Amino acid sequence: MILKNNSRTKNSVLNIFSSFGGQLLITILRFVTRTVFIATLGKSYLGINGYFSDIISMLSLTELGFDTAITFKLYKPLAEHDDKRIRVLLKFYKLAYRGVGLAILTLGLLLIPLLKYIVRDYDQLAVIGVNAPLVFILYLLQSASSYLFFAYRSVVMTANQKKYVLDIADYLITILTNTVQILILIFFKNFLLYTAAVILFNLIKNLYNAWISKHYYPDYFVKERDSLTKEEVRELFKDCGALFIYKVDNVVIKATDNMVLGAFSGLGMVGLYSNYLLFFTTVKTFLRRLYTAVKASTGNLFVTESLEKKYLFFKTMNLLTAVLYGTAGVGIAVCADELITCWIGTDYLIARPFAFLIGVEVITSGMKQNLSQIRTVSGLFRQMWYRPLLSIIVNLVVSVVLAIKLGIYGVIIGTIAADVFTNFLIEPGIIYKYTFEGSRSVMDYYLRNMIYFLLTAAVCFIDFEICSHVFTGHGWLSCIFHAFIVMVTVPGVFLLIYARSEEFHYLSGLIKPFMNRLKRKMTHD
Repeated sequence: MILKNNSRTKNSVLNIFSSFGGQLLITILRFVTRTVFIATLGKSYLGINGYFSDIISMLSLTELGFDTAITFKLYKPLAEHDDKRIRVLLKFYKLAYRGVGLAILTLGLLLIPLLKYIVRDYDQLAVIGVNAPLVFILYLLQSASSYLFFAYRSVVMTANQKKYVLDIADYLITILTNTVQILILIFFKNFLLYTAAVILFNLIKNLYNAWISKHYYPDYFVKERDSLTKEEVRELFKDCGALFIYKVDNVVIKATDNMVLGAFSGLGMVGLYSNYLLFFTTVKTFLRRLYTAVKASTGNLFVTESLEKKYLFFKTMNLLTAVLYGTAGVGIAVCADELITCWIGTDYLIARPFAFLIGVEVITSGMKQNLSQIRTVSGLFRQMWYRPLLSIIVNLVVSVVLAIKLGIYGVIIGTIAADVFTNFLIEPGIIYKYTFEGSRSVMDYYLRNMIYFLLTAAVCFIDFEICSHVFTGHGWLSCIFHAFIVMVTVPGVFLLIYARSEEFHYLSGLIKPFMNRLKRKMTHD
């Protein structure tokens, strides 16, 4: 059974709707899970959760970037319906993914004897009844299970612009996972069972995704005798080598935040930070789904369309990124402290300007996300391998130096500095040189984004003043009202200024036909 080949726009819209459709419910459920977690297990376990997760994320670097490299390699044969080439690539991908899962397990087991040296409060874990090695093994199995049991198959659905088919099952499994975790916390108050539940549902998700991928595209999973040539494998590993450095950068940027905090401030501060990080990751998950939803369609556009159309699409996504991540960043800067106070109390607050710094980090991460997407679909894996190395160095040096004097504030400043001084300054120039073939000036990108940031900062200042003095002291009602102010003012200012821009008209042109069809269908029904 072959899925219908929709247009790029329709596939993107379907992916966006499916991506956002269940995310709100999942977000609410995760906040409920976190609330029950805090009420039943307390602050200490929050730090364990954040710290061990980040150690495991460092091990996931063994993935090397196979996922990104293979997805890029699939865009062209999928567009050309070259089934044999697809099977050859998937054959290699299967072996690579299984190797990654086994590598994570092996490296993780070797790391167990070293836990007492890298976790500052390790001796205190036994006091509160935590078997640290066993908990670490469960986190290890969580990660490894994401790569085993036919996990590689779902790449076909993603690369072929059909991720929306997998999303419904992913939502249901995530909802079921959180529900089971909540029940475990309420009735058993057992951290081990809470952690183990994720492993079971990871396996269920992998098996379902594998089955549905083979069901819709059986021809792609027929046994293939041919393999990639040695030269092709060599080229692929060169791409993966460059992508590995990018993965190190992405993991180090976030994982070292908790690890530096754990080293200088202890697991208690890691626990407080994890609550703000929940807002950060929730917002990023929502917005990243937009990019994931359009990634395959973007890849198709970049291998089939003209330079002019690619550049217009890039500018449009850049403006959309400024609006969406600007709104999210201002929302966290203005409302995060108020939300945490209403949610779990003032004991879990970190003093200002921490929320403002997290807001700025959201904005810089959005800029990074957009550039990364364009770089990936353009196949620019090796052209700027040094950029993530510089980012890692800047992040570690600034975070450690400032953490000594400023504590947690210095750690976040280090992350922001790494994004701004490496990503913003270097990556656009490479994209303009290779993707747009030097036909445009990169200064246009810098000027546009400086204006976007200044606009966002001005709106943030105004919104903070309004929310500090208008309708305060009414609990959740105040939170909702202040969040609504942010959600109206930031997009409103951008719409007022850029409504006549080429980018806005292009975006409207993409969305309008689909909305008209949806309206006609609803009227007909």
